[in-house]
Order: sequence, then C-alpha cells, then structure tokens
Amino acid sequence: MRRREFLAAATVTACAGLTRAADASPKQALEVRQRETDHFDLIFQPESPRPLRILQITDTHFGSPSAKAKELDQRSFDLIAAMVKQHQPDFINHTGDFVNNDQGPRVSYEAIDFMDGLGVPWAHSLGNHDIGAVSTEDYRQRLKQATFGYFDADDHREYSYRLDVVAPGAERPMWTIYCFDSGSRAGSKHVSRRQLDWYGRQLERDREREIACPAVAMIHIPVVEFHKLQDAHAFRGIFGERVCFESDQGGTFTRLKNAQRVRAIFSGHDHQNDYCGDWEGVELVYGRVSGWSGYGDLERGGRLIELDPATGSYRHRIVFATA
Repeated sequence: MRRREFLAAATVTACAGLTRAADASPKQALEVRQRETDHFDLIFQPESPRPLRILQITDTHFGSPSAKAKELDQRSFDLIAAMVKQHQPDFINHTGDFVNNDQGPRVSYEAIDFMDGLGVPWAHSLGNHDIGAVSTEDYRQRLKQATFGYFDADDHREYSYRLDVVAPGAERPMWTIYCFDSGSRAGSKHVSRRQLDWYGRQLERDREREIACPAVAMIHIPVVEFHKLQDAHAFRGIFGERVCFESDQGGTFTRLKNAQRVRAIFSGHDHQNDYCGDWEGVELVYGRVSGWSGYGDLERGGRLIELDPATGSYRHRIVFATA
C-alpha cells in the first residue's frame, strides 16, 4: 500500500466514552515493578476504588534537527504536559513514532528527558519511525525510565512485552496490557510471527495459573481490520485518510481475538483518523495524534482510557489540554 494516497475527510460524532476526567489523587497511585524482561506489574493502589487512568499519546515525531521542528516539538511538549495536568493519568502509553529516529545522526532525544520529567510512569510501543539512526537496542537503552520490554527467540530480539495491572501484594492481574512492535522495514510492517508465538506462550502460562483477566493491546500500525471496519461504515469518530495497515494480513487480529480476552486494540500511525468501533467482538480504536511535527491538521490531543479493576469494564474518550 502506498502511504497517504489520498485524504477523504468524513467527520462524524466522536467516540462515546468518559463523561469527565476523575479527580486527581494527591499521591501517585501506580508503581511499576519488573518481573522479567518482557513482563512488568503495574501495582495500582488508589486512595479509594476507581479505574486506572491511562493517557494514550501517539505519533509525536520528536527530535528532527531543524529549527522549525524544535519549535513544533516544544508546542507538543506544552500540550502533553497540559494534558497530564488536566486529566491526571496514572500511566502514559505512547503507541509509537515517538522520535523521528529514521532522520539521521542529528536526531535529538531530549523528548526522553521530557517524558521522564512528567512524573507519570510511561511505556512505549515501537513505531516505524522510531528505528533508524541507532539500533533498536541502542534506542531501548536510551529510554532510561520508560517501561519498554523485550524477549529473545531464535537468536533474535523482539520488543513485545506485557503489563499486568495488580493490587499490592497480589499475584493475579486484574487487567493485562500487551505492547507489540508492528515493524519498521518495507514488507515487515506488522506484528511478527515470533511475537504472536510469544503471545501464545503468555496465554498458555496464564491458563496454567488460571488467569483469564481481560486485556487490551497497543500496536502502532493498525491491523487490516481497521480498514474493514471503515469499509463497513461501522465506526464512530473521524475518518480522514485511508487506513495504512501496511503489510498486515489479518493474522494478528485473529490471534488476539481467538483468545477471547483482548477487548480492544489501540493504534496510531494514521494521523488523520481517530475513529473506533467493534469488529467481531474486539473494539478497534485509533489514538488521537499528539505531536505537531507530523503531518495532518487535526487538533492534537490524546485518548484517555479507563480500565476498571472491579468490573472488568473499560471506556475511553479523546482528550485535549483543557477538556
């Protein structure tokens, strides 16, 4: 598929979801604990029972060396900081194209220090622009405080990992968040077979432990079912450009759906789309483009996701700096 072949604006009502952001807690309610290189616990202990608040940001495209790009990056920094202040997330999940790492050796990584300085734990799923000037492993090591896992298989390192939402002292998760790498090279821009096999091993391990909690997946490049959803006119939100599912052929969605635990797939990549909708029992959800250094004219923002540990339900909505 050729990237951005056309833009076809078709704006409808935004995704239904949260009515308002919850009040801020006076102390940080979440702590990250690493179990293995590909497994982290999100220990959630709010002062009173409430859902876990996750701010999804995506496609910030930080770090290009031009003076104009630096101005746009600062505008994006200001927006993200304002969203954190306004909506008080417990956790931030960046669904890819964090840094324009494919633009040569002059790329700046100061955005990492910005994210670390927000005072909110954060995770990162790789996007296709995150890889280039330095190796993926070098890039991972630059992410000093980010939750960013990996596993090794067949003498190859893959950058997928799981986040388990747990209560203090508990071993059994209330929610699981799977973060996948959707690839960066032509012909391989999809979740790899090794990652899907890893996902299958995670499910088998959970079955042995009698764990069947609900889950969501974070994947930068949308799976092909986002296109099918749009083609069926079964979505809510903004469809502003053709779905760029790259080389995905449906295998990722099938594996995630068949386990009957993944409730939603959250993606980025297509800056002019923010729609969502149900496809075969799994909700497909675009994040809202968050960075001014990328293409497109949508107002920049994020998506606030709430995972309720008590009920196993979730909800989400598009958010901006002030509302």
